Amino acid sequence: MIKSILGWIGLCLLFGLGMAADIPYVFDESPSGPLDYSSDQLEDISASSPELFGVPPVSQAADNETLVFPGNQDVPGGRIYKTVGEIKTAFDARAWQDTGIILYNQGNYGEALPAFDNAIKLDPFNADSLNCKGIVLYQLGRYREAIKYFDQAIDLNPCSAGVWCNKAEALYALGEYQEADDACEMAIAMTPRSAYAWYIKGQILKTEAEAAFARAGMLGLKAEFNRYMVL
Repeated sequence: MIKSILGWIGLCLLFGLGMAADIPYVFDESPSGPLDYSSDQLEDISASSPELFGVPPVSQAADNETLVFPGNQDVPGGRIYKTVGEIKTAFDARAWQDTGIILYNQGNYGEALPAFDNAIKLDPFNADSLNCKGIVLYQLGRYREAIKYFDQAIDLNPCSAGVWCNKAEALYALGEYQEADDACEMAIAMTPRSAYAWYIKGQILKTEAEAAFARAGMLGLKAEFNRYMVL
């Protein structure tokens, strides 16, 4: 009985090894994978293996091939069409954006800037990347340039209260208080409970108030007066 069992195990092993030899690499779970082979090589392997008869050959999609994704559920039959190349570019742009964010959080503003430049070059209509570059420029003291990128981000996504706040900060740094207050009001209109927007507005009003009191003092108003009424 034991000899019979061992005999069956031997046959199964031999049969399994024979089948594995027919499919040498296509389904190999090693890190190399099918991406290490050209499309022609993958097609040759698929065609030469009897176990893959009738299975479409494995190959890499070309950049101009179109993929279809579900679209807006509110639109009957709505679909989104993207080429493989567009998807690759979007992933690369996101990778550069994430790299820039990491460098920014480390305080490496000079290195973060080219990372965001690369992200914008790959995806020039990404409001997040434009906003991120504006933030880095602000930290570098390049306020006017920062506003340019905040404006571009706002053009693409006018309902982003955070970007309006960032623009207000840059305008405030330039001493353009009325324009900064206008930007704050836009942010507050969108998100009335935004502590950040109200803080910036408070800073603007405080600065303007201090300037007004200083001007009053220069014009002869004594500090002990609590009220100065003009008839």
